[in-house]
Amino acid sequence: FAQVVPRAVVASIVAAMFRGALSHSIRESVLLPGEESSGEESLLPTRGRKAICRSAPLVLLAGLVLAGVALGSSFARRPTVGRDPSGGEVILAGTATGSGEFPWGYEVVKVCGVDFHILEVLHSNLGGQGPDAGEEGIVYKCAESDNGQFLRNVKVKVNALSSYQSRSAHKNGMLRDFGSIAVDSGNEVKVRFSVWDMEDRPLTVDTFRISFYDLDTGPHSKSTEYIIADNGDPSFHLTEDTQLKETHVQGHLEFLASEGGSAKDNPHDSKSLTDLQKKRSVVLTYKNVHYFDTTIGATQGNSPRGFIFAFHSTCHEGKVAITTTLTTTTLTTTTH
Repeated sequence: FAQVVPRAVVASIVAAMFRGALSHSIRESVLLPGEESSGEESLLPTRGRKAICRSAPLVLLAGLVLAGVALGSSFARRPTVGRDPSGGEVILAGTATGSGEFPWGYEVVKVCGVDFHILEVLHSNLGGQGPDAGEEGIVYKCAESDNGQFLRNVKVKVNALSSYQSRSAHKNGMLRDFGSIAVDSGNEVKVRFSVWDMEDRPLTVDTFRISFYDLDTGPHSKSTEYIIADNGDPSFHLTEDTQLKETHVQGHLEFLASEGGSAKDNPHDSKSLTDLQKKRSVVLTYKNVHYFDTTIGATQGNSPRGFIFAFHSTCHEGKVAITTTLTTTTLTTTTH
């Protein structure tokens, strides 16, 4: 009953039951005003009137128990909820009873959040190292979407802010659905990521995520890969059993690889990662941003290192509350 009708309605119904029961008991145990004026007594004998009068507290007690069960179950079964930007309730935690159920049910949905999916490389000449000629930098055409709903196409540009040279610069651009930049061991490059519309007008976006994948070391713990978030004060996400070491360099966040890897464990799809691949990834989230700077590099070693990234975080499944009223049922979602 409490799962279908709101608590206020339950309370009103129970209160009406109380009033009816109490009125009936009192009416049957005393003379009504009209009867007193005519000198007539109640048709019930005195013993019957006393019995019904004594039953009134029991009726009230039973009603209180019913109200407590109805309203208490509604409170106990209510999940911890939050509000998404579009309104509505979104499950944040399980129910107080630990039953794993929600008052009006829930929907399991795939939550991807804001995504700037790389569609193609329009130009690649980071640090003037090619493979294309002309303007310095890499230009990606990306599809902006929110939880799978397409919004618009944009450009994400990557420009070198420090000296850059690499034997593998011709590989810069894309690798499968990842963006890619090659850095020789013992070197680093500071780059700026910026967002533009398709007519090259600067854009400031509410949320921008960049995920770096496959941060590992070369043979014998050499060529250790690292990234440094140079500005923008991003929040970040690592798995609980991450293989990355979080440190600070001159007040900036640094994420340093700690385990060796090989081509066999490299990711092939940015939205479908193994547990090992997640352990070697980090997600940086920027708010209200047009650009941010990141340093990518590797310690001394013998081989060039390839850095791969995507402009989103991995999708995950989330429980979304179904909010119910007397007349409508609505499903709301949130982003992560």
